[in-house]
Amino acid sequence: MSKIKNNFNNAEQLRNDGNLSEAIEIFKNILKENSNFQPALNNIANCYFQLNEFDLAEKYYLKCLKLDSKNILTINNLALLYLKNKKFNKALTALKASLERDFQQEHIIEKIAYCLTELNLNKELDMFCKKFMQIYEGNNTILSYYRRNLFKIGRYQEGLKAYQKETGVIELDEDKINIF
Repeated sequence: MSKIKNNFNNAEQLRNDGNLSEAIEIFKNILKENSNFQPALNNIANCYFQLNEFDLAEKYYLKCLKLDSKNILTINNLALLYLKNKKFNKALTALKASLERDFQQEHIIEKIAYCLTELNLNKELDMFCKKFMQIYEGNNTILSYYRRNLFKIGRYQEGLKAYQKETGVIELDEDKINIF
């Protein structure tokens, strides 16, 4: 086994054991031998993320993306970092980039709906949810964002119908609403 692979495995074990600072040092030593070793860059970023050192985590995620801008794992990690720090515009940009590369990421679709909600992009949220509710019919998270948005924009009847679909506990009778 090569020295880099050996060191990488040791650093991963340290990271998994919660010894994040030690793991970072070993990952950085790996970068001294191979400055473009993406797994080390991504793992350094992950360690900093776990240590709540978000600026450093972002720095290493971005370094990793400079080497491979299509790396979905890194894009998703960066988006999670932005979400954690309530940087919804940046998170939305990263999440959309991830979705462009792989359309079959239901969890990413849910996070995009969350960002659109937080950014009050109601029209875009409406269209986005309609589109993905057709693809993921049973996804109550997407339906819930859609329903809440309908109420927010004053489309109450549609919101109530969506709520009924989501929970099955509302009955519409002309202008009366019965909640069971």
